[in-house]
Amino acid sequence: MRLKEKIALITGGATGIGAACAYRFAREGAHVVIADINCEDGTRTAASIGGYFIFCDVSRSDHCQRAVEETVAHYGRLDILVNAAARLDGHFNAAEMTEMEWRNHLAVTLDGVFYCSKYAVQEMLKTGGGSIVTIASVEGMIGAADHAAYVTGKSALFGLARSMAIDFGARGVRVNTVSPGIIDSKRPDIERLKQDPSVMRFWRDMTVLGRMGHPDEVAAAVLFLASDEASYITGQNLAVDGGWTIGHPPVHHSFQK
Repeated sequence: MRLKEKIALITGGATGIGAACAYRFAREGAHVVIADINCEDGTRTAASIGGYFIFCDVSRSDHCQRAVEETVAHYGRLDILVNAAARLDGHFNAAEMTEMEWRNHLAVTLDGVFYCSKYAVQEMLKTGGGSIVTIASVEGMIGAADHAAYVTGKSALFGLARSMAIDFGARGVRVNTVSPGIIDSKRPDIERLKQDPSVMRFWRDMTVLGRMGHPDEVAAAVLFLASDEASYITGQNLAVDGGWTIGHPPVHHSFQK
């Protein structure tokens, strides 16, 4: 097993991509702690994999510190951190967004990753190293309309990962990001948009593979970067986007001979 006896803390692990990572890590032999504000689904997911659930609002530094400390208290150390928590609601451009909306989005998407990574790396350094994998987004790579705070927060994660990779690489800590494209994660907003045929056509046509991705496909990339198989990879971003960010959508079949 690729993560046998590793201790992993996954924020936002109650549902969606975070939960897919939790299930995949558990199958690979890891002991998994899920940190989330969603107590019902978080407890259920943790129980189904024989893991441990901690209530955690990642926008609060003290919650992040406690999640790391409880993980270490429960299992003795921390080997892997997956930052999957993010705030996804709201569609605003910079002119329309209120200061409160801006702050609330960045508090989760960016500040929460910093807090969790800060406290996790302190523990990893005590035991000779570890791996941090943060879920970023293709929107952080190329931008998107009316997602000013989300795009800003996600793009900043690349800089944070590179900075931490440089600061702690010689001490055994690797830090990488994974950028999903459009993923069929069963989020309410995704489920709502799936009912619009024009949105589905857009999502399909913007990918080379011609389909949405699945949470398990993102989890596979996270697993690789978290595992010793990626022992010489740090400070990198891996897009799991079906080819979205290659640069050009595929030619419509209707235009082909």
